[in-house]
Amino acid sequence: MTTRAAVLQELTVIGEAVSRVSADLRSRHAEVPWAKIVAFRNFVVHEQFGLDWAIVWETATALVHALRSQIETILRAEFPPE
Repeated sequence: MTTRAAVLQELTVIGEAVSRVSADLRSRHAEVPWAKIVAFRNFVVHEQFGLDWAIVWETATALVHALRSQIETILRAEFPPE
């Protein structure tokens, strides 16, 4: 149970962070499924008892990895090292 709670917490934090990304940055990087990430966060927060753990696990193990890669690319493009 502790692992599940930790995974849900981390996914919630990701969704909350994404919800605070500016509309301008979102529009410049439309390849990222911003709205889906926020919607997933909202679903996790409000439907904890109706979660499909296979989907949660797929999100945590595969989709978050892809998102991390996208975010790293965006950070390099938007905030290049000096």
